[in-house]
Amino acid sequence: MSVNISKNIVRFTTGGAALACAMYFAVVEGASNVTVLLASLFIVTICITDTFHAKITNIANLGLILAGTSYNLYLAGFSGFITSILGLITGFLLLIIPYLMGGMGAGDVKALAALGALLGPANVFQVFLYIALIGGGMAILHYVMAANFIHKCRRFFTTLRTFIYTRNFRLFIPDHQGERLRFPYAAAIAFGFFAFVQWGPLI
Repeated sequence: MSVNISKNIVRFTTGGAALACAMYFAVVEGASNVTVLLASLFIVTICITDTFHAKITNIANLGLILAGTSYNLYLAGFSGFITSILGLITGFLLLIIPYLMGGMGAGDVKALAALGALLGPANVFQVFLYIALIGGGMAILHYVMAANFIHKCRRFFTTLRTFIYTRNFRLFIPDHQGERLRFPYAAAIAFGFFAFVQWGPLI
């Protein structure tokens, strides 16, 4: 029971912080920057659905893809359209491997692809770098708070001690029946995007 309580506290805290950040940027930066406004409104939507329902909807992703493609087409004509398509593909490819490994949901992959359609390939790659750093920190936080970390550490050392005596490597095979780590990755996407807006490219 305490594990579930901790899980919800961290989940709602990170999701709520990302939502507040998105609303702030929509008001403060969005008035003078259409790209930030569109991205912020999208992030508000996905943070709500991912935090409370563990889902990023296809409607939200499709909405940003259409808005981002239309905006880039308006700004730069056909070259803007190509930029959107390349950004969409880049965003998709950046998260497809973690998805195939079971590290996130399909909605997370589609969300970064949608953001890529708005930002273009170069900028969505920079956002991805921030997401990787921030998402890693969030994963550690969620694991420590929600996955009974102390118990797992004790179990690991017990397994290690048993291995020293038995030399049985099977002891280290993960138990796939255990609790699966899941946190609202929309929050990591949000923080990654706004870090990019605030501090610019990482490399």
